[in-house]
Amino acid sequence: MTQDYVPTIKRFPVDAPREKFIEALEKDGLVVVTGFATDEELDQSLKEVKPYLDNDAAWDGKLWPPETKRCTRLIGRSETVREKFFAHRLVQDMAEEFLNLTTTNYYDQTPTTYTSKPLLSISMTMDIRPGATGQRIHRDDKNHHARHVKSDNYIKNNDVLFGLMVPCCDTTVANGATRVIPGSHLWGDERAPLQEELIYAEMKKGECLLMVGSLYHCGSPNNTTDENRPVHIIFMCDGVHRQEEISYLSYPIKDVKNYSKIVQERLGWKSSAHNLPSVDIRS
Repeated sequence: MTQDYVPTIKRFPVDAPREKFIEALEKDGLVVVTGFATDEELDQSLKEVKPYLDNDAAWDGKLWPPETKRCTRLIGRSETVREKFFAHRLVQDMAEEFLNLTTTNYYDQTPTTYTSKPLLSISMTMDIRPGATGQRIHRDDKNHHARHVKSDNYIKNNDVLFGLMVPCCDTTVANGATRVIPGSHLWGDERAPLQEELIYAEMKKGECLLMVGSLYHCGSPNNTTDENRPVHIIFMCDGVHRQEEISYLSYPIKDVKNYSKIVQERLGWKSSAHNLPSVDIRS
């Protein structure tokens, strides 16, 4: 980052030129999309996951406070999240922009180019309920042992994860809006994040957040007494990395057959060029 960089969170309407989203993601590591979802879609999605949230047992460990409830396997448990949010043209366009891997190699003297497209890594609804404490500051690509090199400008294919967060309510300072450090995706591994560098990524119901996996961020405390803060969270990884969810065990093939084509491909039910993964050398 240059010395005159001012940490900001840019906001653009869902139908803004794609270059606006790319520029913000490259410079800041995140962008808020306005007009992304309707109240009806959000309410329906929350209705679909509520039974799983309410029956979720408290986490035994430091990752989440006991007041946080989760719905895992989200893609299979909410048709609305799967087909309206995850499959959304803008989300998939930006995922391909930042995660597609294109390489060229030779067969004899003939150059051949292949592109490996993103895969779903993990999908989950996180409902931060009253009294929940905040998370530690972290990068989500830690699970992939990603390495980061300091740079003043974004380096293509520097990220192995691309994320989407869709709140089902207004997220505020009081109820635990996600905190982020814009520009931290350009830091090297030797640079530690500081609490005073965090800013709140507050969102209105109907907005969503797009972010790269190298961005430092954390969940915030819910200091209210009566507000839940449910947010759908989806991360995709590039097509040659190991997925955090085991898609083939998480989602029954009889269900996957009814998913839209783009969702089937993102779950891994299609060979990426070339032949990864496959059964009998076929998708």
